Amino acid sequence: MDRPGETGGGTGPTRGREATRARILASAKELFTNEGYGSVSSRMIASHAGVNVALINRYFGAKRGLLTELLREDGVFPGVIEGDPATLTRRLAEHSVSRLHGEGTALQRALDDSAGDPDLQLVYQERITSAMIDPLTVYLGGDRARGHASLMAAVMLGLTRVRRVEGATALRALDRDLLRDRIQALLELCLEDFAEDSGEKARPWEDERED
Repeated sequence: MDRPGETGGGTGPTRGREATRARILASAKELFTNEGYGSVSSRMIASHAGVNVALINRYFGAKRGLLTELLREDGVFPGVIEGDPATLTRRLAEHSVSRLHGEGTALQRALDDSAGDPDLQLVYQERITSAMIDPLTVYLGGDRARGHASLMAAVMLGLTRVRRVEGATALRALDRDLLRDRIQALLELCLEDFAEDSGEKARPWEDERED
């Protein structure tokens, strides 16, 4: 049963809505992590959070919206992208190797087991742009930044696809440092300029390092 503050009535309605929203998210994260995304329904989340299921639709637009919000909070790519431009490809390569070995947050590991769920696939497709290509484009800057960002995303997503399809057993059997260096080399190639005679630096963002 909803409390007055959770339905917008009583004192402090905004505070009540925020508390309810946070409780729903916490319940969804716990259930997705422990039970798996596909096994959890909106009604289960509502019951766990002690709210009416209609509030999930109101705040998040059903279960998929909850997952989108949780992945935004739990997201890795913006945090990996931010930092010294000189070590960008190293950070991304290390992240890729970590995920190939099944490392990550408890939620990420649980979602790996539900990778075939249509809802989850749609959310991941949206995040390709919002959590990887867009931040990389802004970070890199320059006229061709989106092309470079898209190529880098293609390399990283290709590794993710291999892991989900066949477990990346052969890749995980390789020396971890060597694998990281090879992935880093691929990402470095993605940053090479597309037009040799353009007169533009291959990496316009390197100006930041030269200051």
